[in-house]
Amino acid sequence: MRAWMLALWLALLSCQTHAESAMEVRYISDAPRYQEYIEILRTALDKTIPEYGPYVMSHPEAEMNEPRYMADAVSGKSVNLVWGSTSVERERTLIPIRIPLGKGLLGYRIGLIRAGEQARFSGVKTRDDLKRFTFGMGPGWGDIAICRHAGLTVWIDPYEKLFKMLTAGRFDFYSRGVNEIFTEFQAFHLSEQGIAVEKDLLLHSIYPFYFFVSPAEPRLASRLKMGLEKMLNDGSFDAIFWKYNQANIERAGLARRHVIELANPALPPDTPLDDHRLWFAPSARRP
Repeated sequence: MRAWMLALWLALLSCQTHAESAMEVRYISDAPRYQEYIEILRTALDKTIPEYGPYVMSHPEAEMNEPRYMADAVSGKSVNLVWGSTSVERERTLIPIRIPLGKGLLGYRIGLIRAGEQARFSGVKTRDDLKRFTFGMGPGWGDIAICRHAGLTVWIDPYEKLFKMLTAGRFDFYSRGVNEIFTEFQAFHLSEQGIAVEKDLLLHSIYPFYFFVSPAEPRLASRLKMGLEKMLNDGSFDAIFWKYNQANIERAGLARRHVIELANPALPPDTPLDDHRLWFAPSARRP
């Protein structure tokens, strides 16, 4: 065999062996609204290559709703890593990585409303005042339980359909995270649909949003926990947080909004509430 052919064969064999030994990470989606979580995921995996070796990332071609991908993650066949809000039940069926993505920012909710209806919301001061309105949410979202626990009425429809349902008057307030709302407002051209961002309210609950790993993949769970701890210690976790969220936090004007606290009835007892590195506070500023 000629030397160049032997070299090529060895290189191909090496690539095949490398690919076969790489850890497979099958996550839920590459949608633009998930890019912060994907960058955190990739960074955590990169930082643990010395301990765990190479990895390959992939996701299903068709996007799934939250109940579907959470169910699929239990077996780990189509996806073995998901992200979402936590609950006692979810932590029982999947392996939680208890480092909140977005530092709990999803627990700070502002709303999309129909343009011209701001006056309906400006006088709201208490949870009881919120009972005059209906809140739009997607299937399986963790804040459904939070709102129902507070006695609020919830309208449920698929994520993108909710924008049309708001315009059609099926509900009054589309609850969105501070880190989501302005990107969506621009991406979906919501002003052209007669939708506005509500200006006065800030609904807050403790809302941990984690990576969850299939119980069939404990080594992946250990790797992610190590990688995220490294990121917390070297500042890269906070750097990604501010990269994706600083502009939205400033634009939301949290300090001028009236805060209404909503209890989270699904909050597990192992939530790391005492680790202040993990949680955003409205008074926080980028280092």
